[in-house]
Amino acid sequence: MAVYVDLCNLIIDKRAITEKYDGGLAQFRVDYNIPTSEVNQEDDELFLLAKMNADEFDLNALIAKGLHFDNDKYQSNDFSILPRYSGFLWETDWVQHNGVFAWHINTSQEVLAKVNEISNLTVDVILEEIEKGNILLKTIRIEE
Repeated sequence: MAVYVDLCNLIIDKRAITEKYDGGLAQFRVDYNIPTSEVNQEDDELFLLAKMNADEFDLNALIAKGLHFDNDKYQSNDFSILPRYSGFLWETDWVQHNGVFAWHINTSQEVLAKVNEISNLTVDVILEEIEKGNILLKTIRIEE
């Protein structure tokens, strides 16, 4: 699966939430209103929290719940921040993006093909699809 990239994104490896976050996946979903949020997203491998600017993310809250962050290096392998127009603030080895979507390195080729297809559409085509009720700029899921 792949998540839609908003203006500024804090992308978290779900494995880190499962292994380290106080209360695990269920508590994280509650803490960040994942099921009903219009901007925060979840796929099989990632969580994405969206804000307007990087300084709006409360990293201390994530650290207090168990995620790792190195203040001296300003880096974490549990999560990264991705402003849409400038790239990751620090690199990790588990997430990639193309400016429109972000995905875990374990994402299937089928999903990546859909990512490429949607990412290469013109704005006019995307708007036509929206008018038909087909929202393309959202988390990509391939139904089984």
